[in-house]
Amino acid sequence: MAPKSKLPPFGTILVERQRFKNPPWLVVVCVGAGAWQSAKIRNGRGDSVGLVLPPGENPASFNWPIQGCKCVVEWSVGPSVDDVVELVKALLRSGAELVAVNPIWQNGVANTGEPREVVRIYRAKREAGHVAR
Repeated sequence: MAPKSKLPPFGTILVERQRFKNPPWLVVVCVGAGAWQSAKIRNGRGDSVGLVLPPGENPASFNWPIQGCKCVVEWSVGPSVDDVVELVKALLRSGAELVAVNPIWQNGVANTGEPREVVRIYRAKREAGHVAR
């Protein structure tokens, strides 16, 4: 398999911060309605980095520069559960320390303050040899 060279939108911001030893405390991958605007706002604040998975794109086709990062998938209206699961898998394969999925919608519409889906946290499986004895 050829190496993936395509960074996700706004990925160069994260690569530059890592190069200058200034990693963000959190990487947020925005998907669904309003993803581009949400990522732009996050990147303007400077405390975290916002990336975007564009609609219809396969997350496995991107080089996610998130080795050792804590990630949140900000999931808005649009992508299916299967789409989000594939994104989580791609982020974990790319070395994310953990991936939290935060659905920001309720019943197919943007969050209105009503109860919503729960946040789920995923971690990469550790090798058995790394378990303390």
